[in-house]
Amino acid sequence: MNKPIVWLSLVLLLGGCNTVQGIKTDAKEGGQAVEHGLQKAGKAIGNAVEKGGEAIKRTAD
Repeated sequence: MNKPIVWLSLVLLLGGCNTVQGIKTDAKEGGQAVEHGLQKAGKAIGNAVEKGGEAIKRTAD
């Protein structure tokens, strides 16, 4: 009678470990995606500033 309870507990425990590992993986991938997005946004802002500076130079000349 106790064996099914032990097996059920073990299955639930291992299933929980898998879920926690999945959450860690998802969080890591999400962080990497955010980092990539910020890098792209930074490049876009840098390009816009550079083009704006070039436009100001042309206007001043």
